[in-house]
Amino acid sequence: MPSKEESRESGRAFMVIGWLLMLFALLVMFFEPAAARLGQSRFGFIAGALVIVGLLLNIYGYRLRRRAL
Repeated sequence: MPSKEESRESGRAFMVIGWLLMLFALLVMFFEPAAARLGQSRFGFIAGALVIVGLLLNIYGYRLRRRAL
């Protein structure tokens, strides 16, 4: 069983990765208008998937940190 400190660090790492994924989704949406002009519609789906995965990682990391306290 991992120690409390390891659980807190793991939870924080999951939360940071989740936030980075959501920021990357914003970057994808920044380039979405140019992709729409070229006829590509995948950018919205990619950004949505990144946000969902980022939120799930944030929730999991938060729960992991709370359990360690």
